[in-house]
Amino acid sequence: MQYKSEDIEMLIDSLKIEEVVGEFVELHKSGASYKGLCPFHPDTTPSFMVSPSKNICKCFVCGAGGNPITFYARYKKISFIEAVEELSKKYNVPVKISKNNYRKQENNEKYYEIMREAHKFFQESIFSNAGREALEYLSGREVTPKIIRENGLGFAPNRWSDLHDHLIGKGYESKDLLTLGLIKEGENGSDYDAFRNRIIFPIYSIQGEVIAFGGRTLEKDKDTPKYINSPDTPIFKKGKNLYGLERSSIVRKKNYAMLMEGYMDVLSAYLYGFNVALAPLGTALTDEQGMLLKRYTQNVILCFDSDGPGQMATERAGLILKSLGFSIRVLQLEGAKDPDEYLKHYGRDSFLKCVKNSMEIFDFLFKYYSKEYDFTNLMSKQNFINRFKDFFQCVDTELEKFLYLDKLSKQLDIDKDVLKETLIDKNIKKSRKFDEDLVNIGRELKDNIISRVERDTLFVCLARREYFKYFKEKNVKGSLTRKVFDYLEEHSDEKAKTIVNEFPEAVELTESELEEWQLVICSLLEDFSDEDKIHELLVETFLSWFKQEIKISYENVKTLDLFAGLRMTQAIRELEEQLGTAGDFDKILEIYKKFKQLLDLEVNLEEAQ
Repeated sequence: MQYKSEDIEMLIDSLKIEEVVGEFVELHKSGASYKGLCPFHPDTTPSFMVSPSKNICKCFVCGAGGNPITFYARYKKISFIEAVEELSKKYNVPVKISKNNYRKQENNEKYYEIMREAHKFFQESIFSNAGREALEYLSGREVTPKIIRENGLGFAPNRWSDLHDHLIGKGYESKDLLTLGLIKEGENGSDYDAFRNRIIFPIYSIQGEVIAFGGRTLEKDKDTPKYINSPDTPIFKKGKNLYGLERSSIVRKKNYAMLMEGYMDVLSAYLYGFNVALAPLGTALTDEQGMLLKRYTQNVILCFDSDGPGQMATERAGLILKSLGFSIRVLQLEGAKDPDEYLKHYGRDSFLKCVKNSMEIFDFLFKYYSKEYDFTNLMSKQNFINRFKDFFQCVDTELEKFLYLDKLSKQLDIDKDVLKETLIDKNIKKSRKFDEDLVNIGRELKDNIISRVERDTLFVCLARREYFKYFKEKNVKGSLTRKVFDYLEEHSDEKAKTIVNEFPEAVELTESELEEWQLVICSLLEDFSDEDKIHELLVETFLSWFKQEIKISYENVKTLDLFAGLRMTQAIRELEEQLGTAGDFDKILEIYKKFKQLLDLEVNLEEAQ
């Protein structure tokens, strides 16, 4: 469900932070504020401060806090949207669905409601007599009832139509259950449950709604598929979602994710304290999943199975993620087939050592490819080098290509220029079909979905309208960013808060743009009043754009003659050194002004040639 941003702001304004927090934390007056023990970490001295005047709370030890909605969501371990709904009902403050995408939301709401009811049925079943075998199985894999509840696990009873009968009894229609893949049509016309005698793993959307299920069978019959998943539905696309996404805020905070193959791998990782594990829902990683993950981090540790198919999946995922600009490391697990088995056998500390000793993706590929080729044979060595063509096609920057080329040259004792000709200069035609698809789809996605830098830019400009002047000339790529920039330019006299309220109603947004807008708004609602954070992000975001422009300028210098190019390169490097020691934003702006003057000189030199 998506709500009007002004109604959410009205809800926040209507709530008293001391009342919302005070329901769960014992508060004591401290001047104009309140303080109490932090509920988010073991706290012995009151470090959790509540400010009624600002309507926010914050722990000065662990950093947890926010407005009434974000506090409530974190404490209750529910999504932001669920917190909005619960607080709205609890304090009798109505919130309305945004008119944008209203019809689709209205149609989909019944599906979300059915999935919530199905999830509740599965959750209750696992703790019933029918779920005893499932509990025993999970107990044997060290999964406690506490972990089951925290991860929303359930059980589909070993009966023909229990879920079907339950949902029909609640008044839902068979056609909707069929659409959601919860039931199937029998040959004799009778419907039956799609999930039977299976442990159920819920799959969540980025808004925190249950949108699909995965099921692990308890049958001993080898012909029965071990895992099945919900089919694609109006609210779920398998290749566009990730298992474990309900913990995306933790991934964003820690700024890295572990990608694993299966549900039990992710569950075991959570059990042992690695709560940034995700899985691609039983299929090979897709570029859409990579773009989804990039909303939260650009750092990934690949932890796929150690067998042949697992290593092939690691290669494929590595190339997809590399083409999207990720920093990638690969976990090497010796003595176990997957993370689940390794953690059970060797424990957390040993797994943590594997994480610390993980290999950079290039090093993994070198080791992986080396097993297939004999370096004493010239033709075999040549084929080995050709295996890296796909990898070099996926590397974005010239600097990265140079560094990888240098490394490969030293490892193979082959002249760098020879490798460059093979892997870069003449490496144009794609050797694998999925890479061709990736480039085409990747370009389309990059045109439509904003990067992390652009999202931060939107946050800064919307949080403080006066900061737009620092970014309005930037060459933004995302379609949402362009639309917001155009709107800000057209409504230059309006305040940021007014623009936040009116923009979604005034501009037609695609589904992906709406999702991105929702992410930005959720951040704004939490951090709108934190001046220090906004200014810190302003500086950080401006520097990110500045460094991108410096990188481009180095490329442009190559078009000048040798003498002019050397002189220009030296001037840019001097500015880079000054930037490294700049103490405040004013100094950064001063250096940027010099840089822009240098670019004007560069243009004049090009025209003179």
